[in-house]
Amino acid sequence: MEKRKYYGRKIKRTKNLYRRRKTAGQKVFGTVMLVIAASAIAFLGFCVGKPLLDYLGSIGTDSPAQEWTPAASYMQRQGEPERTGDVAAETDYGEPAVDYAEPDTVIAEPEETAAVTAPVTAVPEQTTTAPLLIPVSDGTLISTEVPSAALANRSSLAAVVTKAKNSGYNSAVIQLKDENGNFRYRSTIPGVAGSDLVTGTMTLDEIMSVFAENGVVPVVKLAVLRDEEGCALFTDMSYKCLDDPSVSWLEAGQSRWANPESDSLREYFAKVITEITEAGFQEIILTNVMFPDFQPYDTEWIPAKYFAADRYKMLYNVVRAGSIIEMKASDVIGETYGRSAEVLNDVSMLHDNSVALVISREDLPTEAGYPADAKTLAETVLAQAAKKTFGLNVIPVIDGAGFDDSEKSKIVSVLSELGYESYIVVQ
Repeated sequence: MEKRKYYGRKIKRTKNLYRRRKTAGQKVFGTVMLVIAASAIAFLGFCVGKPLLDYLGSIGTDSPAQEWTPAASYMQRQGEPERTGDVAAETDYGEPAVDYAEPDTVIAEPEETAAVTAPVTAVPEQTTTAPLLIPVSDGTLISTEVPSAALANRSSLAAVVTKAKNSGYNSAVIQLKDENGNFRYRSTIPGVAGSDLVTGTMTLDEIMSVFAENGVVPVVKLAVLRDEEGCALFTDMSYKCLDDPSVSWLEAGQSRWANPESDSLREYFAKVITEITEAGFQEIILTNVMFPDFQPYDTEWIPAKYFAADRYKMLYNVVRAGSIIEMKASDVIGETYGRSAEVLNDVSMLHDNSVALVISREDLPTEAGYPADAKTLAETVLAQAAKKTFGLNVIPVIDGAGFDDSEKSKIVSVLSELGYESYIVVQ
């Protein structure tokens, strides 16, 4: 009997069967991918579907209007209370490069400046009406200078401001911080309030109300770096001696000057500016933006950098954007810039600044070669100054001490002929 070979039973396998025979890892991977795909579909449906449904549901309905908050300066001019926290106080003096914003734009300030205490007395309603606190419509400011004695009380100031208005002036210059560092108003700056620095009795609000009632624009004058009393009280602001940094350097062994490199000085002056501007004063003349009259022997006592040709860069630490810087005419028109005009060495740093050019017989004597005729003198000086100020706005200041009324009248006529829109006459 023939022996049969046993080959076993043949089974036919289909493709679907092979697909079902997967490893455990493959099964897990497939499950994960399925979950991810489902999530993606759900997310896409939410992103596309929900906005579409919202849009369809909003047809025919008005969307709520977005709230608009007016600027703080606008609210102040309209007599509305300024909301604290909306805007930071003006001016940052912590860096040499000053932020040159428009005068009405509020600039963020250092933390120290923000600590300034607001004036206690509320500004009277009449001081916040728009036309009284801003220059006249054509931009022309014709000013006279208010004597310091006029700040003794409200009635004396009102008499001077009224007289200025009746004499044809639409603005008046008033010095609120003098060259000794004294405040001719009742300051509220911490450390200053209640100190010997304060010699005035009127508040800023009281002073402002007098100008507002007469429709006269106040132009504030502030001494900056010449500050004997301020440096005596806040010694960190002054120049220090090389051999003993605890001792202040004195000009001619007598007078202290504020150092523009001092952080304390920058913070202090920023507080002064903030207090003035928050009270509504907009036009500000800065005087004494200059170095002391250093002598060769002073090199033994203070660093050589204060004698260097590029020292003028330090002055920009205290130049406020939009302010007017007072300068002697002789310092501007000389071969090199004199002490009060050193800041002109880099005009690119003087955005929106103006120059108050003081024309004085004492500063420009006839024996030094300047014309004797007042009209010719003004024409000559202003023509030379125009070349040295490189397009900056120049505001002539006629120093009345060296000119009689007839000469001052002639100079004023020259200013009109030359197209000067603003000028100051010192009686």
